Amino acid sequence: MTTLVAVPSTAAESGDDEPVGRLMLVLDSSGSMSELTGDGRTRIDAAKDALRAVVNQLPDVQPVGMRVFGATQPTRAGAELYCSDSQNVAPVATDNRDDLNAAIDAYEPYGETPIAYALQEAGTDLGAEGQRSIVLVSDGLATCEPDPCVVAEQLRAGGVDVRIDVVGLNVDAAARASLECVASAGGGTYYDATDTASLVDGLTTAQTRSARPFDLTGEPIEGTPDVSDAPRMTAPGQYVDTLPVDGALFYRIPRTQIGSTIHVGVSYIGEAGSAGESVRMSLYPGSAPEGLSCASGSAFGNGIGSANPYHFDGVASWKATPDDPCNLDEDLVLALENSNPANAGKPVEIAVYEEPPLADDADRDVEPAPEAPAWQTLEPSGSPETDVVPGSSLASAPVLTDGSYELDINQGETQVFAVPLDWGQNLQAQIDMTLTQQTIDAAHVGYGFSIDVVGPLRTDDGDNLYGKGRPADWNEPLILASTAGTPLRTGTQTPTVAYLQRAGALPVRGAAIPGYRYVQVAFEANVGSNTQPYTLTLKTSGEAGDGAPEYDTSQLSAPEADSSLVSSPVRNVDTEATSADGDAGDDGGFPVLPVGLGAAGVLALLAAGALLIRSRVSAGR
Repeated sequence: MTTLVAVPSTAAESGDDEPVGRLMLVLDSSGSMSELTGDGRTRIDAAKDALRAVVNQLPDVQPVGMRVFGATQPTRAGAELYCSDSQNVAPVATDNRDDLNAAIDAYEPYGETPIAYALQEAGTDLGAEGQRSIVLVSDGLATCEPDPCVVAEQLRAGGVDVRIDVVGLNVDAAARASLECVASAGGGTYYDATDTASLVDGLTTAQTRSARPFDLTGEPIEGTPDVSDAPRMTAPGQYVDTLPVDGALFYRIPRTQIGSTIHVGVSYIGEAGSAGESVRMSLYPGSAPEGLSCASGSAFGNGIGSANPYHFDGVASWKATPDDPCNLDEDLVLALENSNPANAGKPVEIAVYEEPPLADDADRDVEPAPEAPAWQTLEPSGSPETDVVPGSSLASAPVLTDGSYELDINQGETQVFAVPLDWGQNLQAQIDMTLTQQTIDAAHVGYGFSIDVVGPLRTDDGDNLYGKGRPADWNEPLILASTAGTPLRTGTQTPTVAYLQRAGALPVRGAAIPGYRYVQVAFEANVGSNTQPYTLTLKTSGEAGDGAPEYDTSQLSAPEADSSLVSSPVRNVDTEATSADGDAGDDGGFPVLPVGLGAAGVLALLAAGALLIRSRVSAGR
């Protein structure tokens, strides 16, 4: 089965020679890398094997380079020399396997551990713009100032297009804390390894981790503070602008067909756990901007305690009265207003879709919006699928079908999965787990697990069943658990997709069009670094196409269940590898990766190479 899934845009897909994303491997060459791991191999040998697996599977178009630190200056040289001991041994380039393999062969343990300097230089290697990723591999505590955690934060401050992932080899508690801080401050993930086997396990866990940088993709656009000279958007389209300090930014959306419905979804990266900040959006008829409002909404996060910094919302111009200007004006005006000055200058993604009007007199045949479906308990499969790669954003979410999936999730992490939903269908999503003691300990600071659903146009489509009285087989909140081995179950569901759902409030309003629903699972605990295994079970109910409206498609195409509804780049994905039936795809069962791998793609390739010599061992076993 082949379908379409939105993925991060790359210059290769737009006709250029290389992807936007650039990657730098930053490797510890300090003397301690000659020490043995728990299974008798040297740390340097384990690292070399993993690195060769990466390099030998890199696409020709992937820009990647390699930097080492601690490779040339001994301790006796003094801090002035060894604290700047870092060399770019393979400049960032495409199709450079020979150079990278030569650098790996020459990679030997020698000196000190100037992590901060190496990170600063890696940032320079990668340049100041575009998607940039760093994978840091180290076995010890930094021996030079400044604090590498501070440097990671400074690199990250440039925007969401920088990410630092860290692999710690045989580190003690102090080094682990420092490296975890680097990963956290760099917007990445920390992976721990104590010997060759656990190195393989950690990198294999990375294969099922949402380690990809968060992707806000689209055509650059600059909204204006004066509506008279607002830039024009084409629907369907996907755009990226930056949030203002104050006031509103305006955009014009011309209609292709009178009577159509304009849908707009907005998303940005705010502060995780923030309940107060938002970006307000409003749609107005072009003939009366800021006069008669067609729709308004605010892109909020998930609230206090949430680990997910993804803020989103969607609005639509549809009005029940046919002669309303919101339905008939030749263009609409979109206004965006930022309520938090701290977000000024942050990227914001704007997705625009134009839905065709109903065919003449078709409104007589549109079925009423159905009642909210009752929750049906889902029993996880006894043989869940194990080879799914979670996404960290809508753009990197794998497409899943009904069934159960065995996964694991880090504290502070959010994982995203896409499920196509057609007219007449609703989705149930349930997570089950057996709690580890580390998870229970982390929960005592007031966090837990959440599962939400985002619609194709960034609406909040998940129904809060806790607010209506949770199902009898669900557990008390995680904070009340005290014993390792305690089961936990929770979930969410969407309303049934139907045309007249647009007349309701959220989450019902989001069920007005078919398309991918994005299931977000978050481990909301920011103290500690453990991994919690869990099972995700998905169930689609209803007859596909039931109640589909009759559109006037003389100028516009009707929405489809497997459409992202925007013009983001797409690629063919063999969903056999991630379907519930467990069949492997043509790639031999390894996950299908985007052309521009970035840090996560490399970590996944490391895991794939490791699988050639050792079968997968799930985290927490």
